[in-house]
Amino acid sequence: MVPVPGAGWPGRDRGDPASEGREEPGSPQFSSSESSRWLAASPGAGASPLRSAGWGGMAASAWLEAGLARVLFYPTLLYTVFRGRVGGPAHRDWYHRIDRTVLLGALPLRSMTHRLVVDEDVRGVITMNEEYETRFLCNTSKEWKQAGVEQLRLSTVDMTGVPTLANLHKGVQFVLKYQSLGQCVYVHCKAGRSRSATMVAAYLIQVHNWSPEEAIEAIAKIRSHISIRPNQLQILKEFHKETAARAAKNN
Repeated sequence: MVPVPGAGWPGRDRGDPASEGREEPGSPQFSSSESSRWLAASPGAGASPLRSAGWGGMAASAWLEAGLARVLFYPTLLYTVFRGRVGGPAHRDWYHRIDRTVLLGALPLRSMTHRLVVDEDVRGVITMNEEYETRFLCNTSKEWKQAGVEQLRLSTVDMTGVPTLANLHKGVQFVLKYQSLGQCVYVHCKAGRSRSATMVAAYLIQVHNWSPEEAIEAIAKIRSHISIRPNQLQILKEFHKETAARAAKNN
């Protein structure tokens, strides 16, 4: 029987008040009214005015977006830390266990290494961040290796970036490798809301044969503050189409 995300796997935070009484994803049905909770609205399906101006505009827009992400990185990271430490309704857990294999969360700070490796049995880490985001706060690839963990970096620009189709396939295969070994993978970006949630959605699409909307809803029932942007939803639809075509061909 295929395990259902959020069904109380060992190692999941039990002290999270928000986790009490959560409805299990099961075979989720996704409605348009629910979608607005997790899909970030953006004019033109997530396209900026510069991008719609043609190739020159796209290049300029990408450059500006990458620069803006760098400028806002530490302020937004401090906000993530604040939400992780504050009590009450404003609190956000740093990470959540999605199923027996995958944990989805914010930056795996060096101080978290022992907890992830020993308590959560993490042996693989998928880093959706660019290098500057993890340079001072997180383990290097060498340090992860010394802790017995393999790191896969699939760099994606913060805030506006969309994982490539090739990287989604690469990340899913990485997770499946550790799933076959009975070990766990920590998938993260800066806050564990967008880039990394897109990667985890791709994993659920392949494993459960869910639609992108069903995968997003299943994640949101566990980690309610995820935010999948229109362009990220579009790449998940392409991933779903490819995955379904491959499955049909194999059958």
